[in-house]
Amino acid sequence: MHYVNSIFGELLKPIDRRQFREIVERHDGDAYDKSFKSWDHLVTMVVPQFGQVASLRAIEATFKANSHQHYHLGVDKVARSTLSDANARRPVGVFAGTFAMLAKKADRSTRVEGTEMVRLIDSSPIPLGKMCEWAEWNGRIRGMKMHVVYHPRRRCPPLRRDYAGNRQ
Repeated sequence: MHYVNSIFGELLKPIDRRQFREIVERHDGDAYDKSFKSWDHLVTMVVPQFGQVASLRAIEATFKANSHQHYHLGVDKVARSTLSDANARRPVGVFAGTFAMLAKKADRSTRVEGTEMVRLIDSSPIPLGKMCEWAEWNGRIRGMKMHVVYHPRRRCPPLRRDYAGNRQ
């Protein structure tokens, strides 16, 4: 029977595996996770981007549901604890280097816009239930969520401007 790549497999094709291995070696990306390699991590983290999956539990479930594709993608199964550990320990340079490699293949305007895409984003819940009666309950906590975008080169959150162009 003739094999045909999945749509997801086709999306991963632009990533040159040889160059990816060089990036991983440069950043020592597989130093702590011997069984969950950087390629597994990358593929696992691309899945939620296309499927709009928001939690480690959902990533694990989505990956298990499509386990018949693992062999063809060059990955193995993933547990959420393994993914959590890898997210905490694997150097971000592996992913930034992969992004830079892919950006070189894009046209000039996409490359210029792409430099603005690399950001660290944190979304932390702030519990207010006991302090403020107006705080709504979202099913887990009564409070609000603070979103912080961190620019890694500036080492601080970027300044925001209001609608009149004034710095905040």
